[in-house]
Amino acid sequence: MLAVLLLRSGHGAGLGELIDALWGEEPPHAAVTTLRTYAWRWRKVLAEPGVLVSVGDGYRLVLEKPCLDVQEAEELAARAAVERGAGRREAAAKLLREALGLWQGEPLAALPGPYAERQRSRLEELRLRLLEDRLELDIEAGGEAAAVPDLRLLTSEHPLRERPVALLMRALCRTGRQADALNLFRTARQGLISEIGLEPGPELLSLHQRILSGDQELAGAEDGGRRGGAVALSGGPAPDTAAAVAEGGGGGGPEPEPEAPPVPAQTPSAPGDFTGRAALVRRLAEALTPAGDSGPALALISGMGGVGKTALALHTADRVRDLFPDGQLYADLRGTDAHDPCDPGHVLVGFLAALGVTADALPADVEGRAALFRSMTAGRRMLVVLDNARDAAQVRPLLPGPGRCAVLVTSRPRLAGLPARHQADLDVFELPEALELFGRVIGRDRLEAEPETARELVATCGFLPLAVRIVAARLAARPNWTVALLTARLADERRRLNELRVGDLAIAPVFELGYRQLSAEQARAFRVLACLDGPGIGLTSAAAALGADEFHVEEVLESLVDVAMLESPTPGRYRFHDLLRTFGRQCAGAGAGAGAGADAGVGTGVDRAELAGALDGLLDHLLATACAAFRHAVPGDPVAAALGPLRARPLSFAGLEPARIWALTESETALALAAQIAACARPGHPAWRGRLRAAIDLLIALSPFHQDTRYGQLAPTGLLLAEAAARHGDRKAEGRARFLCGTIALKDTRLAEAETEARLAVLACREAGDTVVLRQALNDLGLVAQFLRRFDEAIACFDEAIALARELDHRSGEYATTVNAALARVRSGRAHEAVPACEAVLPGLREMDDRHGICYALYVLGLALHATGRYEEAIARYGDCLAVAGPAGIRQRVAHARYRMADTLRAVGRHAEAQEQAEAALSLCRDLGSDRDSGHALVVLGRTLAERGRAEEARSRLLSASALFAKLGLPDVADVEELLAALPA
Repeated sequence: MLAVLLLRSGHGAGLGELIDALWGEEPPHAAVTTLRTYAWRWRKVLAEPGVLVSVGDGYRLVLEKPCLDVQEAEELAARAAVERGAGRREAAAKLLREALGLWQGEPLAALPGPYAERQRSRLEELRLRLLEDRLELDIEAGGEAAAVPDLRLLTSEHPLRERPVALLMRALCRTGRQADALNLFRTARQGLISEIGLEPGPELLSLHQRILSGDQELAGAEDGGRRGGAVALSGGPAPDTAAAVAEGGGGGGPEPEPEAPPVPAQTPSAPGDFTGRAALVRRLAEALTPAGDSGPALALISGMGGVGKTALALHTADRVRDLFPDGQLYADLRGTDAHDPCDPGHVLVGFLAALGVTADALPADVEGRAALFRSMTAGRRMLVVLDNARDAAQVRPLLPGPGRCAVLVTSRPRLAGLPARHQADLDVFELPEALELFGRVIGRDRLEAEPETARELVATCGFLPLAVRIVAARLAARPNWTVALLTARLADERRRLNELRVGDLAIAPVFELGYRQLSAEQARAFRVLACLDGPGIGLTSAAAALGADEFHVEEVLESLVDVAMLESPTPGRYRFHDLLRTFGRQCAGAGAGAGAGADAGVGTGVDRAELAGALDGLLDHLLATACAAFRHAVPGDPVAAALGPLRARPLSFAGLEPARIWALTESETALALAAQIAACARPGHPAWRGRLRAAIDLLIALSPFHQDTRYGQLAPTGLLLAEAAARHGDRKAEGRARFLCGTIALKDTRLAEAETEARLAVLACREAGDTVVLRQALNDLGLVAQFLRRFDEAIACFDEAIALARELDHRSGEYATTVNAALARVRSGRAHEAVPACEAVLPGLREMDDRHGICYALYVLGLALHATGRYEEAIARYGDCLAVAGPAGIRQRVAHARYRMADTLRAVGRHAEAQEQAEAALSLCRDLGSDRDSGHALVVLGRTLAERGRAEEARSRLLSASALFAKLGLPDVADVEELLAALPA
C-alpha cells in the first residue's frame, strides 16, 4: 500500500485502485477493512500528522519534497535532456550516469501484487532507456570502443530490443568492424522473425542499408545535433542557422543582435471593486517579495467556492506587478473539474510558448517541459499565478527555477507538501466588508436607506463574497426593487440558491463543481449531515447519524474538509457554511441533477428512510449519553431510569466534570435536533411519536447542566415540543414537555409562565401516571408559590413531592424538596422548624456526595440560623457552603452564600466585611445574568451602605434593586420601598 502511494508522486489512490494494486482480480472478502487497518498502522508508524491523508474514499501521501530514488532519477533524466538539447553532451552523460547509479538491485524486490509487478516493469524500462541514452552519448563523444562490451551485454539480455542493436552496430562501425555490424543485424533479424514474426523496424533497416552502401559518416564522429538542438527563441535564429550565417553567404556584415525574450503579461485584470482583506493582501505581498536566489517565493490561498480566492489573487498580483519586470504567467488549472482538470504538461506548453519556445523545441514529456521551464525562468523575476489548483502534484511541475520568481496559488483544499512562505485560509467576509461591497455595487444612498435590512440580507448570504456580489448586482439591475424585497425572496431556503443568480454569476454551479468531485461515500455524508439542523456537529454524533464507526467517519469528514465542502472550527467538530448546507439539502431532495453522479451513482438524494435513520441514530446516541451524564449530575435520581427507552451504547464519563463538558459541547446539537423533530413530527405516526418522546427526554436529561448549556434556547424548543405533543394527544409526552417549560421559566424568574406550565405539567402527569416527573413538577410549583410568598401552598406542594420521592425511593429528590420546604418555613416565620430539617438531611447528602444538595442545605441552614438570631453559626454555615460550592464550580450558590453572609455580617456590625462580600456577590450575579439574585445582593449592599452613613449610595443600590424586582414581578418590591422610605432625605 505504501509503495502504491509513494509511486503516485502526491496523487491520491481510491479504494478500488488500491485493492486492484494489492490483490488484482481476486481481492480478499475483507479488502476494504484490511486497507483501513493498513492506513491506521501506517499513520502510527509515520507519526507526523498530515502525511497520510484521506482523499475521496482512498488516501494520499503528502511529502514536503520528493524522497524516492525514481523521482530523483526522472529529475536527473529531465536535466540531462535539457543539457543535451543545449549541446552539452558531457554534462548530460554525467547526469545520466548519476541517475543510473541510483539503481541498486531489482526495484520493489519480493513485493507481491500486480501493481508491484507493473512498476517493476516500468522502472526496468526507465533504466534501460537511460542506459541507452548514456551509451549513445558515449558513442557520440568518441567512446565507442568502451561502449561495445556494455552494448554486447545489453543486446544479449534483451535480444528483441532494437535500439541497443542499432547502437552496437554504430559502435562497431566506428571501430572499423562493419562486418561484425552486418552479422549482428542478421542475428537480430532472425531473432525478431522467429520470436514475434516481424521484420526489424525502420531505424535498423536504414542503418543496415547505410552500412551496405559504405556511408562514410558511420566511420567517424556524427553530428549530435540531429537528436535535438538548443531552444530557439522567437525573434532570433536557431543556433544551427546562426552558425550557417557566420560561415559564409551572410553578406560579411556583423551578426545581428538577437531580440530579447518576450515579456508575458497574462494575469487577468483585478476586480475594480475589490473590497476588504487589506491585512491579508499585505501578508501575501510580503510573502511574494523575492528574498534570495534559492527558489521561488510561494504563497497559497485556500477556501470554499465563492469565497473570493481568485479575486484576492488577482488583486495581490496587481499590487506586486512592479516587482516582476520579466513578466507574469497565469493559468486556470480547473482543479474543481472532476473530469477534466488541466494537465500540467499542457499548461507548460502555454508557458514555454509565452517565453518564446518554438513547438519543435518542446520536450515530449511533462518532466522535460518542467525542467526546460525551470531553466528558462532561472534568474528571472517573474510572477506565476496558478488559479484553482486541484492538488500539490498538479502544481509542482509548474514551479519556476531558482532565482527571484514568485508563485501565487489558489485552491479549495489546502495544498500540503509545498514549500510555501504563507498559507492563507480565506474565510467569508466580516459584516463591514460585506456591507462595503454591497454598497459599492448598489450605491451608498440605497444602502443607507435600509441599513438594518442590508445587514440581514448579507447575513442571509452567509457573508460569502460571491453571494453578496450577486444580490448586489441583482439590485443594481433593478432600481425599483428595495433591499427588503430581495431579502424576503431569499428568506425561503427552498428557493434561496435559485435567487442567488444574475447573468453568468450563480452560487449553485460553484458548489456543484466541488460536489461532483466527491466519492459516493463522501457525497452521502455531505447530504445526510446537511439535512440535520444545527450549526455544527461533533464527531461521535456524526458517526451515530451516519451509522458508521467513528474512525471511518472521521476520515470521510476530514476529506470533506480537505475539499472545502465542510468546515472544522475545532478538532472533532464540523459545520457547514449556511449556503452549502442549503445546497446539500437540495442535493438530498433533487437526485442526480445536483450530485456527483459520474462517480458511481452518488446523486441519488436522501430518501425518507435514510433521513429517518440518521435522525434516529443521532437521537439514540444523544439520549443515551445525556442519561449517563444525568446520573453524574444527580446521583440516585429515578428520573434517569424513567427516560428512554435507550437503544444506543452511551459514552462513559469518569466523573461530573467530563459529563458537564460533554453536555456543554453537545447541547447545541441536542437543541437543534429536538426542534427539528418537533417541527417534523406527524400526528398519528408511531415512529414520530417515539421520536418526540425521546427528544423531550433528551432535554430533560440535559436540564441539570442548565448553567453550562444554552439554557435560554431551551424555552422556545420546549414550547415547540409541548405543542407537538399536544397535537399527537400524548399526555405523557406533553406533561414532560410542560414540566421542562416550567423549569425553564422558573430559572428565568418568569413566575406567571412558570406557574402556568407547572400546573399543566402536574395535570398531565397525574392523568398519564407519570409519577417520576409529577414529583418534579410539584416541586417546581412549590418554588413558584414560595417566590410569590404563598408559603402554605408551597409547603403543601413540597410535602406531596416528598411523599412521592419516598414512594419512589428517590433519596436525593426527597432531600432537595425537604430543604425547599425548610426554606418556605424560614420565609413564613417558622425558621425554628427549618433548622432541624436541614441538619437531618446533611448526613445523607454527604453520604451520597451530592455537592449541589450539600451546598443548598448549608445555605438554607444559614438562613434559618440567621432568622433565629444565631448569627455566628449562620456565618460559619455560609462559609461551609462556600468551601464546597467554590471548588465544585457551583457559582450560583457561591453568589447566594456571599450576599446572605454579607447580610449576617451587617447584622453583627462587621460592615466592611459585609460590603466586601455583597460587592463580590453582585459582580458574580451580574456575570451569571441572574436579575433576581442581583436584586437581593443590591438590597444587602444598600442596607450595609445605609448603616455606614452613605445614604445616597444606599439609595442608588436600593432603587436598582427595586427596578429589577419590579421587572420580574416579585413582591420583594414592597420590602425595598420600605427601606427607601427609611433613608434620611
